[in-house]
Amino acid sequence: MTVLAAFLLIVMFAMIAFSIDIGNKIVAKGEIQRSVDAAAMAGAGMLVEGSANAQASVVEYLARNPAGTMTAVDQSQMETAIAEFLANHQDDVEIKVGHWDADAQQVIETDVRPSTVSVAFELADQPFFFAKLFGQDSFTVRAEAIASYQPRDIVLVLDLSGSMSYDSQFYHASRLGQTAIEDNLEQIYEELGSPTFGNMQFAPVYYSTTKTSKIKNYLGLNGVPYPYNSGSWNDYINYVKSSSTLNSVGYKKKYGYLTFMNYLLERRGSHSQTPELANVSAQPMQSVKDAVETFFSYMEEVDTDDRVGLSVYNASNGNGALESSLTNDYDLIRSLTHGFQAGHYHTYTNIGAGMTTARLELNTNARDGAYQMIVLLTDGNANWVNGSYNQYAARQYVLDEAALAAEAGYPIMTISLGADADQTLMQQVADITGGEHFNIPGGQAVSSYASGLKDAFEDIAKDRPLKLVK
Repeated sequence: MTVLAAFLLIVMFAMIAFSIDIGNKIVAKGEIQRSVDAAAMAGAGMLVEGSANAQASVVEYLARNPAGTMTAVDQSQMETAIAEFLANHQDDVEIKVGHWDADAQQVIETDVRPSTVSVAFELADQPFFFAKLFGQDSFTVRAEAIASYQPRDIVLVLDLSGSMSYDSQFYHASRLGQTAIEDNLEQIYEELGSPTFGNMQFAPVYYSTTKTSKIKNYLGLNGVPYPYNSGSWNDYINYVKSSSTLNSVGYKKKYGYLTFMNYLLERRGSHSQTPELANVSAQPMQSVKDAVETFFSYMEEVDTDDRVGLSVYNASNGNGALESSLTNDYDLIRSLTHGFQAGHYHTYTNIGAGMTTARLELNTNARDGAYQMIVLLTDGNANWVNGSYNQYAARQYVLDEAALAAEAGYPIMTISLGADADQTLMQQVADITGGEHFNIPGGQAVSSYASGLKDAFEDIAKDRPLKLVK
């Protein structure tokens, strides 16, 4: 028994030694895999800053996450650690940038809008503990990871209510300053081609009489056709005589292109009435158009196979309208957005209907492997539902729709634009769906909130989900 026990002890210790060495190799393999996974994800996340920055990020994270006999470093020593890593392992690392070919299961290398980073790292001369007795001094471990942007299916939901031109009307003169409104109205007049009608001038001229025929004759408008689809010279003259808005800024009974521009925006703003207004810088509609342009500029920084759809509210029937299904044709969405104007179809605000349209589009056409989300913008309060004005019911409709989006797994990024937006409701929608709320405050210069709006769209465009594809 003693001899047998002694023999078995030798076998047992050999197995223990073998287990320790195998365990050490498995640990080293796990460490290096963890390291390259982190490096690939970090590199992919930096692709929007260029391939060089992405590769630098890969090296940094390989140094941050030591494997095998490498040692951990303090953040304050990071630059030194990166330099040492490159000195010791530059030939052990292979980094590729390009596009992920899912069918071929490989990276197609390119520097043209790359969306994928591949990292392979090999560590040699990792010591065995007991295998040295058998002539095996060291081992080599290697790991590879490929990280890519997860494609997104995004539906933009834009507010086309009449209030989307309020910041270009005297309606907001007390908030933005009368001079700012006047300057913007002059810009709109010039964008319409600085047209000439009768003997009107841009600066309004006071005329005391209340007789429309005399005023029309004084302005030289007899026999001059009214230039747009809807409205008339008589209606414009009566507007200037009676408008409380013009009275509040000192322009009652003052006739000229300045007050005519305000008349168009306030009384004849829809596309069916004055389609030419789609081409002018009415605010905040123009800022939204510029922000959407910024959104797509960042979307195009890398080739992620993102698709975008476009929903608006309100349609002519007071509900939502799908202007474009999910598409890779960003120029189409750009063109559609630039063709909109405040009150394009309808003057009221049915936010819930725009959300419904977006959700149904994702339900029907979103890809299974894509990250699906909604971006919702409003500058006002929900006030229209089921064909009538009802603020309480319209607001509840928004909350009910948010719950349905959450159930479907669609986070909603909400953007409140200006002082009139229902920030509380937009925060609730973001909270319910797991999205994020961006508040662009009102009561400030148009240039200030335009900048904030661009920043919000930029943040959404850049916040791309990453995934390890291999």
